[in-house]
Amino acid sequence: KLFTALLLVIVTFDFASPLSAAPLKTMSWNIEWFPGNRPNSKKTEQEKQINAASEIIKKQSPDIFLAQEISNQESFDKLFADIPDLKTNVISRFMEDDGKTPSPQQCAIASKLKAHSAWFETFKPSENLPSLRRGFAFAALEHPSGGLIMIYCVHLKSNRGSDDPEGEKNVADTRAESVKQILAHKTEMEKKFAEHKILGWIVGGDLNTNHDNQFKLCTVIADFKKAGFHNTWENTPKEKRQTWRPAPFVEQFKPTTFDYLLTHGFKKSEAILVPDIPIEVSDHAPFYIHLATE
Repeated sequence: KLFTALLLVIVTFDFASPLSAAPLKTMSWNIEWFPGNRPNSKKTEQEKQINAASEIIKKQSPDIFLAQEISNQESFDKLFADIPDLKTNVISRFMEDDGKTPSPQQCAIASKLKAHSAWFETFKPSENLPSLRRGFAFAALEHPSGGLIMIYCVHLKSNRGSDDPEGEKNVADTRAESVKQILAHKTEMEKKFAEHKILGWIVGGDLNTNHDNQFKLCTVIADFKKAGFHNTWENTPKEKRQTWRPAPFVEQFKPTTFDYLLTHGFKKSEAILVPDIPIEVSDHAPFYIHLATE
């Protein structure tokens, strides 16, 4: 009888906290011009992309989900309406250059976890870079077994305008300044949350660059590594991490890695690409890591 009672206690404990018993599946996806797959899309196009992307997310069932190129929360919420407990934590509200019109490309974080805090911030213009755009969505999520997971969802400057040396330098400098501000914010959050146990940090999203020396002046990945972040694509061959594919009619560009999940303080893990994503759903493919504490 004593053995039976002990067994009952063990079984009850195992089923009491399913999330804490396994690593958290953390996924990131740039869902191209969501919803609709293009600017000024029709309602039928929007519904088609919402339904197709929703099926992919439902199949993957992430615990934490970072998304980019999201136009509004109403459409974003529809993505995981059928996934139990997955809720929006934060969605940014970046403005266009006029300062009044919301950008159609926002960053969002959703999860099955409780958010201790969540907000977004815009990048601050500097003297040399007066037109810094976008920023980051930030969430401090409560891990099921205690402690906080600190998350940044970002969409860094595109490579548009980098066709000449001056433009290439401007793009690289803009991204470097964005990283600098994220890392400065991390330092602020370490002080702000000093009374809490911080398990680790995640920076995820579309960085529009990679660690393959494709963009020779860009230092994004190197800067994060210097700050102690782990590149979860570090040991993955190029052909297995092509997160971006050009449309079939665009011949001058080749598939490449643009999207990353960088971690700090967690067990080192390797990202996994979700295969066979139709180009009609997004030109970017989702990918995920299994997030485990040390």
